[in-house]
Amino acid sequence: MRLRRLSILGLVAALTLGATAGPSPGLAAGRAAAAPIQITMMSGWPLNQARGVVLQGLVNQYNKLNAGKVKVTVDINPDWPALQQQIRTMISAGRAPDIFQYNFNPNDLSMQKSGQLLDFTPYMNAAWKARFNPHDLATLTIGGKLLSIPFEADGVGFYYNKALFKKAGIGAFPTTWDQFFRDCGRFKKVGVAAISLQTQDDAWLGTNILSYLAIGLGGPSAYFGRSLDTPTMVRAATLMKQVFACSTADAMGANYDVASNDFLLGRTAMIADGPWAIGPIEKQFKGAAQIGLAPAPTFASGAGKPGDLVTDAQSPFAAGKQSSPRKAAAIANFLEFLTSPGSVKQLTLQGKLLLSPKLQLTAGDQQGADPLLVHLISLYEQAPRRVVEMTRILKPAGEAKLPSLLQGLALGSLTPAQFVQQLQASNH
Repeated sequence: MRLRRLSILGLVAALTLGATAGPSPGLAAGRAAAAPIQITMMSGWPLNQARGVVLQGLVNQYNKLNAGKVKVTVDINPDWPALQQQIRTMISAGRAPDIFQYNFNPNDLSMQKSGQLLDFTPYMNAAWKARFNPHDLATLTIGGKLLSIPFEADGVGFYYNKALFKKAGIGAFPTTWDQFFRDCGRFKKVGVAAISLQTQDDAWLGTNILSYLAIGLGGPSAYFGRSLDTPTMVRAATLMKQVFACSTADAMGANYDVASNDFLLGRTAMIADGPWAIGPIEKQFKGAAQIGLAPAPTFASGAGKPGDLVTDAQSPFAAGKQSSPRKAAAIANFLEFLTSPGSVKQLTLQGKLLLSPKLQLTAGDQQGADPLLVHLISLYEQAPRRVVEMTRILKPAGEAKLPSLLQGLALGSLTPAQFVQQLQASNH
């Protein structure tokens, strides 16, 4: 969950001019003497990541525009799984956060059905509504209420180290999984692991690969059926075990930071990750000229299509239901600001994010933007189909069990069939 040609400060100044500014008319009308509304936003974006820096800058801008009326404070917990659990615990205790971001899972709507979330329907005017894909709004409308605001929908691409490919005698990124496995042997001969993986936290990097294998074999519905115990998933698990054999020894028990550093330090040649990987890549590789980006390999006889894209879950913003109409209106107003064209541009170009609100880039924006980011945006927009990563559609028990099952698969204590059977059994 993580543009150097232009200075950051220069880009911030330029883009800020295009941001939607100020509250909606009447936000604090008739209440000039009232104390400022205090809003706390829970975030998983730390200030040592570009997205966290940009978000805090936008919050500061909003607070300045609404000085004396509203003050938004960001409460940061960079451990995303722990943050999600914290949010659930607060809701269970009847203390829903003012504003929070979460992974939407259509198979677990307990949060939405808790009765504690703010309904944004009364605040969603035509101009604000036009910023979003109607499908996203429909998906987040539960029981006739718009309980979340579409926000983040990141795509997963394959970043690869061009120098290591050259060292191994490989001229191009593999377009098929057969080529991928042949290349694994070539990397091994020059003392490099093919790809970064992990089995701790949510096993994000590994489940990305498993998702790509599954949809490559069975198409977009490969793991969306009633049962995960299918021949397609067994075949995907069989190949996933082979992918683990192409990774580093420290993949067993590694968390995201360890696996990411393996790629950044040249111990692995590839990593399947989201746009937040671009910032560290830029820093380590001095502008990322050594790093390429490609769509996933495919199968010659599979149901997947070249360019199919695995994405993170829709990660929208939600808010706790408020007893104060003023505070409810202020929360909606802040999220309207945060999803404005100017804010979205800043978050995309500087924060290295793919967002649900429509992105409006000029030719000048694209010329000055990071090439890897522009490439990822292109992969996202041109993808024949976009499929949410497997972990994000599992029920809570299945999601919690998947990392340990992956480790068992990799170590050989579980056969591919047992892996799938136990994943299905836990997904209740």
